[in-house]
Amino acid sequence: FGKTIFLNLSNNKFEVFSSGHRNPQGLILNIDGKIISTEHGPYGGDEINHIKKGKNYGWPISSYGERYEYKENYKNEFYYKKNHYLNSFQEPIFSFVPSIGISQIIQVPDNFHPKWKGNYLVSSLQSKSLYRVKFDKNLTKIIFSEKIFIGERIRDIIYDDSNRTFLLALENSGSVGILGN
Repeated sequence: FGKTIFLNLSNNKFEVFSSGHRNPQGLILNIDGKIISTEHGPYGGDEINHIKKGKNYGWPISSYGERYEYKENYKNEFYYKKNHYLNSFQEPIFSFVPSIGISQIIQVPDNFHPKWKGNYLVSSLQSKSLYRVKFDKNLTKIIFSEKIFIGERIRDIIYDDSNRTFLLALENSGSVGILGN
C-alpha cells in the first residue's frame, strides 16, 4: 500500500517515512520544514495530510470516503472505518466529502499579497477550482477555505517568483492559467 519514502541522496539509502496512503497527488515541504500532502480518496474522502515520520494514514482500512459500489451494496453500513484516530491511524488535516478531485498543493509565498500571507492553494480536477486555505499553526485543521472557480481541471500549480504569479496547468484545453495579484 502507499508509502512515503525518504531517500538520502548522499548515500542512496532509503527508509519508509509514512504509510497508509491511497493515491498521493501533491507533496510539499513548507517553509517551517513540515511535509504536507494531498491524496485522492475513494468515492469521497480526498485528503490533506500533515506527513509525520512513522505514522500510518489508514488506507485501506480507514477513509472518510466510500467504495464506488457503496450506494448499491452498503446502504446501511460503512465499508471503511470513519475515525482514523480511534483505529490507531493519523487523522487527515481535512477530508473533502464529496471529493474535489484533489491534485497539487502549494504554499503562497509572502511576497504574493499581504492578505494571502500564510495561506496555501490546493488545486482540483473534479471541481475545476482552486481552494485558498489557511491551516492552524499545528497543521491539525483548516481555519478557512475559499473556493476560486477556474472552470477547468487543474493538474498542477507553480509560483513564478519573478512575476509574482501562479501558473496553472489546465488539463482540458492544455493551456496555462495565470493567477496574479
